[in-house]
Amino acid sequence: MKLNQFWESAWFYRLLALLLAVGLFAYVNAEDLSSLTPSSRGNNAITATTERTLKVPLQLKADTDKYFITGYPEKVSVTLSGSTSLVTMTANTLNFRVIADLSQLGVGKHTVKLHQEGLNKDLTYTLRPKTIEVTVQDRKTKTMPIQVKYNKDSLAPGYTAGAAKLSIETAQVTGGKGEISRVYQIVANVVMNRNTKETVDQEVLLQALDADGNTVNVVVSPQTVHVNLPIRLPSKKVSLKLTQTGQATAGRLYDLSTATNRVTIYGAQDVLDQIDTLTVPVDISAVTSTTTSTIRLLDANSKLVATDPKTIKVTITVAQSGAGDVPAASTSSKSSSSAESSSESSATDSTTSDDDQ
Repeated sequence: MKLNQFWESAWFYRLLALLLAVGLFAYVNAEDLSSLTPSSRGNNAITATTERTLKVPLQLKADTDKYFITGYPEKVSVTLSGSTSLVTMTANTLNFRVIADLSQLGVGKHTVKLHQEGLNKDLTYTLRPKTIEVTVQDRKTKTMPIQVKYNKDSLAPGYTAGAAKLSIETAQVTGGKGEISRVYQIVANVVMNRNTKETVDQEVLLQALDADGNTVNVVVSPQTVHVNLPIRLPSKKVSLKLTQTGQATAGRLYDLSTATNRVTIYGAQDVLDQIDTLTVPVDISAVTSTTTSTIRLLDANSKLVATDPKTIKVTITVAQSGAGDVPAASTSSKSSSSAESSSESSATDSTTSDDDQ
């Protein structure tokens, strides 16, 4: 058959149709394979396995109205194994529980096996710990007054704390019968900065303590109390007494006076209790004529913290004595300074007269 006859024959068209069919088949299958690749990867991700450890609260199955249970951990570890998607979903939702069943146990110490409820059956798991040690005691509740404690050394010198004001006066302690019997007091420890001078107002955690000051393993309700602890500087009104000190100029008589009769003094209460009259020293050294001096009242007593007013004005009246040079006494009271000076002057005159004879 000639070539031009072949191109025009039926066999040519049959061969061409076959080639086109094969090419179309190859093209369609290539598209299907490429479209199936992502799905395959997704399926691989779904069927892939993983492992993850979670911290889960431990739940007790017990009559907590009748019994008080101690010794168990708050959380346990659960290691999950399974498909990535299922493990991830479980970790996000925590739609299962770990339980310690104590419902059939009485007072005493027990070893309890833990179990889970709610995990998908396609997951495998491991609990740590698998068992726990618990102590079951008869439950008891007791109401006690709240004691406020603070460090007195934190107060500024001279300052004192008044009676504390509490948002509630009593608290309840709940626990095992044996532990409750150990509770000696419920304490609110107020924390203060050094040299505290102002009232303290704060929320304070309550603690149940035994007679030795150790914490007792019981539940305190409420857990906190609001404390207002007034801090003040004790004060007292007293009268003044002026007293002459220093070396007087010979031949001079001195009289001390002030317009201030009473002052307020501040300090520790035990210091104030010993003072009914504040004795104020007035130095008359080198004073030769009537003058007014400003005296700082804190110099009168070093144990005081403050005074109101802080200073007073004292008039020192100077007069000539009737005789020659006479050294004045180093100390005298306001009321007797002139009289004592006169007596000493007379005694000196008498001695001089005897010597002349």
